[in-house]
Amino acid sequence: IRHIMKTVRIHEYGSAEQLKYEEVPMPAIKDDQVFVKNYATTVNHLEIKKASGAMKYRMPLKFPWIPGYDFAGIAEEVGKDVTTIKKGDKVYGNCDGGSYAEYLAADMGKVAKMPQRLSFNEAASVPHVAETAWQALYKHGRLKRGQTVLIHGGAGAVGAFAIQFAKNTGARVHTTSLQEDIEFVKSLGADEAIDFKTEDFTAVYSNVDVVLALVGGDVEKKSYGIMKKGGYLVSTVGLAYADIAKEKGINAVAMVIEQSAKDLEEITALINGNRVKVDVGIIYPLEEAATGWKALTGDKSVKH
Repeated sequence: IRHIMKTVRIHEYGSAEQLKYEEVPMPAIKDDQVFVKNYATTVNHLEIKKASGAMKYRMPLKFPWIPGYDFAGIAEEVGKDVTTIKKGDKVYGNCDGGSYAEYLAADMGKVAKMPQRLSFNEAASVPHVAETAWQALYKHGRLKRGQTVLIHGGAGAVGAFAIQFAKNTGARVHTTSLQEDIEFVKSLGADEAIDFKTEDFTAVYSNVDVVLALVGGDVEKKSYGIMKKGGYLVSTVGLAYADIAKEKGINAVAMVIEQSAKDLEEITALINGNRVKVDVGIIYPLEEAATGWKALTGDKSVKH
């Protein structure tokens, strides 16, 4: 035990009420890890779902558990096997829980140098959602220049990155969003955007090569009807309807993010080159993490 750090933990399954602001010993690092003084993290639907117990049979938690996937801070120490990061570097990346803390031990395969023009708060908002968008488009969707992609839920955190990445690739970008977000998604590079509440995307879009289903419901099922044979449908919300995909000749995958420093380095290069914008929502101090959880889940008692 070196010193004590401030953190937010949960001791049993539950909601925001279970979050406790506590002091705990700092972690030690292994040879392939970076010891990070952490300045920012994010609130993520996945950690809220895990904490609720909804995923405990697939992804059980070991209590007490520190939530948090994204981080941005300064490398204070590096393990002897780490070659990509040196002491004093501004860094950002992913972890499997643990970033609701002042310090963390980050695996070298999940941490990269931070984009130069971003603040810690901006940088922390990137890794989990941007890597999800990147892997959905390129690893699973195999998107290429000149193809057409439809991104369902383009105004969300993953969708906003996906629109920009696809545009940079030279793809034609269609998206769905709420009416009030249409100007926003077009500012990110969407060629066409419709309000999913008032328009039926199947009547507007056709001959699509790649579909990103970032929202649930019957959106995926209906998407198969507007896709080219041999196209790729990538879902981040579970079911990918393998039977319909087979019948229509579509490649379908329900993806899960693989935390990757390599992908993050490519994303960093785009951000450093001013080719991708980063948008930050509301910022809370660590001790108010519960308020952030409530805000993300739509709790009406939270005042912004």
